[in-house]
Amino acid sequence: MPNLDDIQKVLIIGGGPTEIGHETELDSAMVQIITGFKKRGVRTLVIDNNPFSVALEEIQPTNMYVQAVTTANVRHILEKDQPDAVLPSLGGLLGIRIAQELVENGDIGRLGITLLGMPADTLRQINNPAALNASLKEIHEPVIEAKIVATTDEAMGLVESIGFPLIVKPVAPRVDTNRTICENVDDMLTALNQGFQQSRFDQCTLERSVVGYKEIEMVAVRDVADTAVLISGLEDMDPIGIHSGDSILVTPPQTLNDREYQDLRDATFRIATELNIVGVLHIHFALNPANQHFYVTKVAPYFSRGVALAARTTGYPVALVTGALLLGQRLVDVKLPSRFVKQTAIMEPTIDHISVRIPLWPFQEVPDADQHLDTVMKAVGSTVGIGRSVEEAILKSVRSSQFSPRDVLPSVSNLTDGEMIRQLIHPLANRILVLIEALRRGYSPEELSELTKIDNFYFVKLRHLLTIEKQIQDHPMDTETLQRARYFGFGDGMIARIWQTDTAAIRELSAQAAIQPTYKMIEPTAGEFPEDTSGYYSTFEYENESQPLGDRTALVLGRGGNQLGPNSAAEYFTTEMLKQLKRAGYHTILMNTNPNAVGIAPEFSDKQYVDPIQLGDVLNVIQLEHPDIVIVPGNRHYLTRELSKLPLNLHVLPPDQETGKPAPKSATIGVSLFIHGQQKVAVGVMDMLAPGMNKSLAQVTAFRMPAELPKAKRANLVELAKQAASERQMTGMIQVLFAPKSADSAQLAVVGVRPTRLTEVAFLSKVTGVNWVRMLTRQHIGTLDETELANISVDLNSTRVALMNAVFPFRQLHVLNRPGTTDQEVGATIAFGSSEALSLANLSDTDELDQIINRTI
Repeated sequence: MPNLDDIQKVLIIGGGPTEIGHETELDSAMVQIITGFKKRGVRTLVIDNNPFSVALEEIQPTNMYVQAVTTANVRHILEKDQPDAVLPSLGGLLGIRIAQELVENGDIGRLGITLLGMPADTLRQINNPAALNASLKEIHEPVIEAKIVATTDEAMGLVESIGFPLIVKPVAPRVDTNRTICENVDDMLTALNQGFQQSRFDQCTLERSVVGYKEIEMVAVRDVADTAVLISGLEDMDPIGIHSGDSILVTPPQTLNDREYQDLRDATFRIATELNIVGVLHIHFALNPANQHFYVTKVAPYFSRGVALAARTTGYPVALVTGALLLGQRLVDVKLPSRFVKQTAIMEPTIDHISVRIPLWPFQEVPDADQHLDTVMKAVGSTVGIGRSVEEAILKSVRSSQFSPRDVLPSVSNLTDGEMIRQLIHPLANRILVLIEALRRGYSPEELSELTKIDNFYFVKLRHLLTIEKQIQDHPMDTETLQRARYFGFGDGMIARIWQTDTAAIRELSAQAAIQPTYKMIEPTAGEFPEDTSGYYSTFEYENESQPLGDRTALVLGRGGNQLGPNSAAEYFTTEMLKQLKRAGYHTILMNTNPNAVGIAPEFSDKQYVDPIQLGDVLNVIQLEHPDIVIVPGNRHYLTRELSKLPLNLHVLPPDQETGKPAPKSATIGVSLFIHGQQKVAVGVMDMLAPGMNKSLAQVTAFRMPAELPKAKRANLVELAKQAASERQMTGMIQVLFAPKSADSAQLAVVGVRPTRLTEVAFLSKVTGVNWVRMLTRQHIGTLDETELANISVDLNSTRVALMNAVFPFRQLHVLNRPGTTDQEVGATIAFGSSEALSLANLSDTDELDQIINRTI
């Protein structure tokens, strides 16, 4: 690894659009590492085409390459800008794959560029099971033997020696793929056919299945001097056979004995040393609970969901430390912000709380997807619950998954016994509710553990929650019962439903009995050292560690776990809003339960509460902090309605996208305006595009700016838009929709007015260079300068054309790829270029849109 002085300029490979497999955790880590590089005088270049990237807001335009993240584009930047080093680990699997190709093609060596994080030999092995296994065998780490095949005939010749069930996985996949479990020859042939298409080398590996083993994950950091620190162990509640991204995950691990834990910790450090990893490393193990034997199943030397969870739930500043290590610093020398004690970077975190992460699935929006949980990841997000016990953490994470805005969990009591048994063996997305229902019907923990391969321990904990639930039922309005219920995670809404009353009565009873939450700091020393970190969770004990921030405080409620729709754009919105509030002199507080969120990083707010975004929990924070402003996202209608009944300075931001006004069936042009008092600033005139001949507004998922219209026509539409806005007396960021007056008419008419959607606000910010999220925030808090606004001039006739195109999860969910709708978006791409390069005439499908974006450089 180079010394600090050797690295002056680094190219970071971004992760591209949000999709199943990664959401905003890569962007979050990138922001923090860019900040660290900047402090050390390192110039950072970034290539990414994610319009919702917060990291792209943190660097100068001259250092930003808004391009498709491809090997050819990265090679071009390396040749043009000649950076000293390239960092692939912030691009996830995509970044690793591109760096692999640059090494294989000789570009890295030819250009004399340093790979940060790992040597070229290690990079070649990631996602090549045979090569990785060979290295691991040299240090006597147990691996599952992988056989590489290039044809189905080769595979058939190996079946007898491996046996079924077996696992098929493509070698060096072009996309983030998953292992496929095959029970018979037909399964194997189907998996091979798909795998050969996904592999860059047209090869697949066959390996023996370890379905049913425990899946344990370890997250560590290592420096150039071979000093390593284990950040956290993570235990998947579900066994191998269900993708870790779809599994309920618990940290720290609850069912390992000390020998098992230390063996996996030691193996993690040996692997980090053998592969010469510098920075973060995330390893998956398959552990046989019968004999303590384990196998290494995945080595991920990049930022991942597991790394994000480890950082959020331990309080250890993984990204800040990693940034320093990548530039050659040793762990013992890493200097952290003053809120950490000097020894933090070199100390292994000690945790005095439990965290449980529960996935969120897209099946409501994509109902034709196979809802069974298996080795193919289907979750699009997750929520986390933190508590002093497993029970409290589980219940808070389930409540955080927003099954009900009134904090009441749905029932699956209508399942027949046969249906329930089938779902226990072949789980669906509502798995946790089915496990609870099975216990409620009298199944023993031992029986359920045998059926599901979930450790008996967790069924004992879930049964304890049912015991508390029965106690609540038997003792209505009893304060001792209320104290016990709240301590183990039951929310106001849940208790109110059992007692057939409302949340106001529960809160009044709590106040009379002095049953109030205490808040504990999320910090990595379990109170051994005087850390002053900014993350907190609630519980019901005696000592409260969270003190009010003081005057001029803003409480911002996050949107919770990522889901389909505009959630990635909403995360961008929340983060930029927090930055503007801080700039305006507010102490900022964020409530959120998404461990992968950008905004929950300590850099963006003064305090973070990781608690369910439910009415009772929000009121508890308000009662402690007494905020001057409370900001609720527009999609939380119940919260907005209930909080508006109280004497609060309440703002709905981003605005409610469902204004109650009838939406037009279709629109072809959108004119965006920023309206403040009598001022109406024209922000953009854009083409609204739906694939093929479809012009339904719900299927408008691509936008081109400026619209392909004559200059005079654009100006005319802006005037018509301003007139329509005046008639409706709207304010803020709005979009006036236009469509042809008739099928055979070229004349456009106003067909609707709505708040500008979050995705388009982000798009407009990237295209115009004006951060419209911050302008909206300033408008709400009364700090918007009218003179400054009047001086903003947007070129509505720019020769530089911009295109944003939605990304959908259909490929990962293995459903028919078809035109998607706005509520099925998982992310988006953005591209800039000439009008010719971005010509959108006669587009037939979303693949063609993607091809245009990839050509636009």
